[in-house]
Amino acid sequence: MESLESLKEQMETVLKGSSINNDLLITLAHKIANLEENKVRFSIDAGVIDRLGQELVARQETAVSELVKNSYDADATEVKLTFVNSNDVGGTLIIEDNGSGMTRDELVNGFMKISSTGKVHEPVSPLYQRKRAGQKGIGRFAVQRLGDRLVISTQVKESSKALVLDINWNDYIQDKNLLSISNELKEIDKPKDYGTTLVISGLRDKWTTASIKRVYKYVSDIIQPFPLSKLPDGPNKIVDPGFKAIFSKIGNGEEKIIADESTMIFQHALAVIEGYIDESGLGIYTIDSDKIGLNDIGEIGNDPDDNTVPFSLLKNIRFRAYYFIYESSLIPKGQATSIRSLARKQGGIRLYRNGFRVLPYAEQGDDWLKLDKSLAKDLC
Repeated sequence: MESLESLKEQMETVLKGSSINNDLLITLAHKIANLEENKVRFSIDAGVIDRLGQELVARQETAVSELVKNSYDADATEVKLTFVNSNDVGGTLIIEDNGSGMTRDELVNGFMKISSTGKVHEPVSPLYQRKRAGQKGIGRFAVQRLGDRLVISTQVKESSKALVLDINWNDYIQDKNLLSISNELKEIDKPKDYGTTLVISGLRDKWTTASIKRVYKYVSDIIQPFPLSKLPDGPNKIVDPGFKAIFSKIGNGEEKIIADESTMIFQHALAVIEGYIDESGLGIYTIDSDKIGLNDIGEIGNDPDDNTVPFSLLKNIRFRAYYFIYESSLIPKGQATSIRSLARKQGGIRLYRNGFRVLPYAEQGDDWLKLDKSLAKDLC
């Protein structure tokens, strides 16, 4: 064991140097503190990062779903996950969102702080007032669970620069003091106005199409194909526009969408009904169904018996509706449960004006077109 005098001499040399090696300084300070006879302190072995990653986030799908939830918590309206050459171990996962991004303080004292309390003190997001979906403190261990290296690029609206943090998880080995390991953090020109991008390389697992779709199902509760219905509390509040996730794979130079609202939900509709009413009050509708070979078109008027009678008040609108029948022959078994759940929460015909929901139409319990009542009558 090194003597106290030797350690003090080494620390003095470090402090007198033209540039201070903070990693060495922390190591020396820790060794000196351990020599105190009447005081003891807890220390942290760097290997705890790997153990926590494996124990807290056992499944690879759970790890990725936590990162998607972090984007949701950051008030993103969209997150894209791209799996590059991931059919074998060692690929890359890129997660890019348009959320609020992180300031230096949020990155250093939030993401880089084990067991941070940010989500405890701020249980809802600042912009859209979303209830936090991610588990407290799991995100950093999720990225360690997934790959060997992480590069975070993040920027906020108020800053003129972006922050880039580079972490090599292989540096966090046993028998090494956690506090003595540093990670490079630098400022660069902003590639975009706001948002965060995670590049996780050296993936520890293979990612099949099935495993990627499982992640989509895990986060289906926070994915909103339509703008949310929550009303702002005051004149300066902003309505939540909803949250979407897109999962894709790149292999042999080609990118393929694996899971999004279209592939996981809308493509399983039996039919799509859409059309418009023009400025004169007359309209056209179409009903398309590849599953039953239907392609129908018709006119819309105010009189069911005479389509040439225009609507007097209904003008300049467009509509689209997805029609589902929940039979095993029409919806894949793996998708039926999530689609039924989505329909219970968000089914019905919603109204929009200038891109915003008109409430309470199609809220839960508001059967304004009597569709549920009609269905119940038909089943009797």
